[in-house]
Amino acid sequence: MIRSLFGDGTTTWQLRGGLEELSATQRAIAERVANLSSTSASTDFATTLAAAATQREEEVLRDMAALADTQLRFEAAAKLLQKSYADFRTAIRNHA
Repeated sequence: MIRSLFGDGTTTWQLRGGLEELSATQRAIAERVANLSSTSASTDFATTLAAAATQREEEVLRDMAALADTQLRFEAAAKLLQKSYADFRTAIRNHA
């Protein structure tokens, strides 16, 4: 019976898996942003800065947008999982 509520293929299983995947994605993007902000453009800073600055800014903006998107998806999945568990608790209380 527990497997039918929490096992493979159930909504709770899919939501938990989604949260794990979103967490891994969030960590990867955050690491990429951190690496971009901590590396220097090159040893010839003055000449390459202008060329690299635009590209780096675009990469950071793209990654920051991806972070925001991932965060929204995570929050939505967490709320759905919370609702699913609340429904289980309500069903157990009503049948006890």
